[in-house]
Amino acid sequence: MSIKVGSILGWAVLAVLTVWNIRINIKLMKLRMSVVPRDPRNLSATEMKTVKALNHEKRKWAILSQILFWTSFILAITAQSIGILVYFLDLYILTCIVSHKIDMQAAQVLTSKK
Repeated sequence: MSIKVGSILGWAVLAVLTVWNIRINIKLMKLRMSVVPRDPRNLSATEMKTVKALNHEKRKWAILSQILFWTSFILAITAQSIGILVYFLDLYILTCIVSHKIDMQAAQVLTSKK
């Protein structure tokens, strides 16, 4: 039984991305818990545009994330190649990381005092 280098690399990347995703999620939770967000009525026009743009961008990444998750799920059920499954899981984790980064930007806009 030989283990392919690509498979080992895929699992290593998946582990690193998962840890990175968890760390970003913890930062986001701390940011949200540390400061109470401002009332949306008190936001300036530019801040509202920024929040709306970030919300729109997050929605696109969330849809891609859902597609990649369900693709991974179907691949796991149909017992396709583990390498392909790891590839789609890596992409799913990356979309989650991008989504969390967008959430952090929105949270910073909503909690910043100007």
